[in-house]
Amino acid sequence: MAIGWADNLDMLAQSGVLDFDAPSYVLGQPPRYVGNPAAITPLLDNPPRVPGFEQPKVDEFKPSQTKNNLVKTPAWKKWVFGLLTAGALIFTGFKFKSKLIPIAKKIPTKVSDFFTKTWDKLKNVFKKKP
Repeated sequence: MAIGWADNLDMLAQSGVLDFDAPSYVLGQPPRYVGNPAAITPLLDNPPRVPGFEQPKVDEFKPSQTKNNLVKTPAWKKWVFGLLTAGALIFTGFKFKSKLIPIAKKIPTKVSDFFTKTWDKLKNVFKKKP
């Protein structure tokens, strides 16, 4: 602890931050300020009991009783989502067919051009330069 810790706690009590004389509480002496409430006992001595919450007697890992605690999505929700997604894809295909077909026809040539350019660059990397 710092040397002047009691002075700091006295200043907090004078400013109204603390309700009692903290150094006297820590040292077990009677409060120095007249009219202040008595020191409060710490909560760790007598903790409040929460109903329905029991502490384990032994420190051990206990898995839950169920096999899997994850929330199960019902099958009907999965089917509805799948049908909506398929319907959206089919609708998009019919709606933008005129724009998608020319793009789809160019894809194989662009992919093959990409691989040939990449292969040519890789061949040139390992050639000795004069």
